[in-house]
Amino acid sequence: MYEDSWYTYVPDSHSKKDDPVPQSSNHRRRESLLKQPNGSNQISSPQDPILELYEESPGMKGPPKATLARRAKSYSDFYDAAVTFLGKETVIEKSKDVFEVFEISPNVKLLESRFEYLEDELLDESQEQYRLHRDQLILSERHLDTLLNDTTAALDLLATLSESFKSVESETTTFQAQCEDLLDEQKRLRELADEVGTDLQYYAYLEPLTRRLNAPGSGRLVRNDDFLDMLMNLNTCIDFMDQHPNYRDSTVYKTRYSTLLERALNLVQNAVSSALHDVSEDVAKELKAKEHNETAEYILLYGKYETVYENLGLPIQKLLKSADFAFGQKGDDKASSPYVNQYHELFNQLIDTFLKSREPVGSLVSKNLRKFATKEKPETDFEAFARVCIQHVLDICYNEQKLVTQFFQDGPLLADYQPLEAYTKSSEYAGRLENNILSHLETLHTFLLPYLSNGDLQRICGIVNWLETMYMVSNDEDFDNDQPADSRRSIAQALLNKYLWKSLDSLFLKAATEIEHFKPSREDLKVTAKAKIITNETAKSTNGQGIDGKVQVHGTHAPLVSNSYPTVKSAVKLLVMYNEGVYDRPRTSDVLYEIVHQVTESLQKAATVIKRTGTMMDAQLFLIRNLMFIENLFMTQEIPDVVRQSAEFDFSPIWDTIQELQDRKQLFNPLAYITPLVKGNLLPAVVDRVLDARKELEKVLVQQITAFTKTWQARLAEKDTKKRDLVARELEILLDKAFDDDTTRAALLKMIRAEESEE
Repeated sequence: MYEDSWYTYVPDSHSKKDDPVPQSSNHRRRESLLKQPNGSNQISSPQDPILELYEESPGMKGPPKATLARRAKSYSDFYDAAVTFLGKETVIEKSKDVFEVFEISPNVKLLESRFEYLEDELLDESQEQYRLHRDQLILSERHLDTLLNDTTAALDLLATLSESFKSVESETTTFQAQCEDLLDEQKRLRELADEVGTDLQYYAYLEPLTRRLNAPGSGRLVRNDDFLDMLMNLNTCIDFMDQHPNYRDSTVYKTRYSTLLERALNLVQNAVSSALHDVSEDVAKELKAKEHNETAEYILLYGKYETVYENLGLPIQKLLKSADFAFGQKGDDKASSPYVNQYHELFNQLIDTFLKSREPVGSLVSKNLRKFATKEKPETDFEAFARVCIQHVLDICYNEQKLVTQFFQDGPLLADYQPLEAYTKSSEYAGRLENNILSHLETLHTFLLPYLSNGDLQRICGIVNWLETMYMVSNDEDFDNDQPADSRRSIAQALLNKYLWKSLDSLFLKAATEIEHFKPSREDLKVTAKAKIITNETAKSTNGQGIDGKVQVHGTHAPLVSNSYPTVKSAVKLLVMYNEGVYDRPRTSDVLYEIVHQVTESLQKAATVIKRTGTMMDAQLFLIRNLMFIENLFMTQEIPDVVRQSAEFDFSPIWDTIQELQDRKQLFNPLAYITPLVKGNLLPAVVDRVLDARKELEKVLVQQITAFTKTWQARLAEKDTKKRDLVARELEILLDKAFDDDTTRAALLKMIRAEESEE
């Protein structure tokens, strides 16, 4: 508690005896007569110092005379200075006793007695004070001794307490450590008890659930509010048993829980399938019994099914529309849970049941389409007939889509699943539902295809343009106010993507291949017939009949010429009709390539016939005039690229290898063919080529123009002026008969006379 120096400074507790002051042997005073009779209170020790005051003072002694010592100048001078100082000290002479004079005097004794008397009085006076002071000192000493003893006892007590505290602290530390161990053990036991209690509930849940699912009338459990909680608890129990295979009877409990889950899911499947089966049978009977109007058909096909959905109960509705049961989705960690396949088996059964209940819709669609064919006049007014059929099927698909949304919106049957392990059936439930909805579009397309394949491309072009205008976003945004809902728009786009656009391409390809088989007449091969430009306005005045009697005119500002070659007229009409449309649909370059390629080949064949029956000049003019029609069409109608990707065999590696062997004179050495054969140099290579029909056409056109200009340049090179004027006049007449376009005539004359002006 305190420093050690404080404890050690303790004075002696016993009484000190006064040591007598040494006195001179000549002047020791006798004992005082005032001595106390009581020996216990006798104070003898203080007498000596008091007597010493008078007896030891032989004379008046003053202080020694002060002397000034020489200071040492350095350390080496210190010794000399000290010796000099000590030598200078004077010996003090002993003073004579003052009272010695009185010994000689006769009154010495009287004076001595008088002095002794006074001395005794003075001694008594001073001794009384001294005794009082001594008593006080003794009392103080006793008090201090008591304090010292108390302090020592207190220090001993504090030391004892300190040792006790240290012992208590040591014991407390040990006790605290033991308490902490006990608390840790208590926490461990509590956690263990909680784990045991938690794990025990997965075992205890089996018996009550088994009794519930196997009890009579268990089918009504699907309508209880806790049915979905029961399914989730079964999932949790199966997961727990699967995650702890070392637990006692975990495999047995897992099997039993899986059996109970299958039992519960069968209750769901039976409830849904029985409800849908009953209503589908009633609807089928009603539809077969008699004819119904559109409202009655809607009530039968959709109103009753909506009622069925409402009567299924809230638990089943949540099961069908809750994503909590969509196990195995992309990115879902529960894809490997053992009960996932059981749920997907339920989903497959529900899909099969639902699709089977919608079978009456397909037969009703076919029946109504045939009814429209008898009521309408497809041969005379095909466009109105086709619109009625398409509108009816789009409404059916829209209602089907709305019913599917009501049953399965945001539920497990519309989720996107990843491939499941050990599950062989398809998990594309949303795709199956969508295919069922769009199957009515296939029925519609199959029904309309015979009417579209009669050779009149105007029919399919009209239907496609109408659908694009009504249900697709226009390029010019002119029809935004009349656009229907997005649901019907998506169905119309599916009809165009899957069926009508493909049919449009196939019909145009079929019309393009017919160009190749065209057999011209003598009238078709005439070159100098005066041209007559025909536009859409003049074509409409012919009561819809095409110029060639086969293909109708369609489009805006279609530049057709009456005296052009029939294949050119057909090709121009096909190109214009295929390129037009209010919607920027994907236009297949194969169709455009086939049209241009076939018309180019047909013109070359016709030019060969003209060359045999007429002159080379007529064949050149024939090709130039007809090819210019098509070339101008590319520039005015903004027709896209007419290219085709073609894979062809390239035999050049074989010929290069044979040439190399021939150069080395190893052509007939069988061993020389081994290395090229291993490297593949003796096999034809497959080369992807890009074929451009427009470049083919331009190449033929440039060749004919070049040949034509060189021929007339040679004739105009005649030196005779009269003959040259006649040739020039002949050229002008020929160009005027062959070309109605002044620009074309001027361009040809400019090219012909360009070399002449240079000369």
